[in-house]
Amino acid sequence: MPTNPVTITVTGHAERLIAPNRGVVHLNIEFEAATRAEAADAAISSAAALTQLVGSLEKDVGRPLRRWSLDQMQHSRYRPYHPQGRKLPWNYRSTATAAVTFRDLDAVASFVDRASAIEGVNITHLEWKLTRTAHAKALSRVRDLAVRDALAKAKGYTRSLSCKRFDAVALADPGMLNAGKRPDIGPPIMRAMAASAPAHDADSPTVELRPEPLRIRADVEARFEAY
Repeated sequence: MPTNPVTITVTGHAERLIAPNRGVVHLNIEFEAATRAEAADAAISSAAALTQLVGSLEKDVGRPLRRWSLDQMQHSRYRPYHPQGRKLPWNYRSTATAAVTFRDLDAVASFVDRASAIEGVNITHLEWKLTRTAHAKALSRVRDLAVRDALAKAKGYTRSLSCKRFDAVALADPGMLNAGKRPDIGPPIMRAMAASAPAHDADSPTVELRPEPLRIRADVEARFEAY
């Protein structure tokens, strides 16, 4: 048993899988044509159809939508590449991007199916996330578990040293107790993977989406004195 207090410095780690409560569908609209008017008219028509689809969901009594946005239409032109350097006629492109956030995750698959059926509309990716309140609550729980993990490690060291008790003297985020010697653990993070549904015929069945839970992790550093 040591005759003087022994300083014990440990890291605590915890992570948990949390089901997302928001789903964001990211889309784009893109048309190319030989004239600006052809490309622009087609893009505007599809944007209107998409707006109508989203509008119908906004009127749904179940309120599946949280928010949505449709960015300003952009028009550009370019000359196609020719291996002999020949100057080819201009090609015109009209594009727009959109994002639709769902609070009802069961409504995402049907929307993806219907939106992808609109000409020129592409589903670029799905994003699964937590609201700020839900994320803060989950992160608080995980941080508490990380502190408990640090305590468990300190207790183990204390028993190994045959000390009778130990007191916490410092608790910090990673790297704060040993400046310049930060371990490779990083700040709390949130990761997720998402299933996606490709465009298909209207007669095809809707794909069921099952988003993977979000992985939330936390790390802490703690310092104790054992007696």
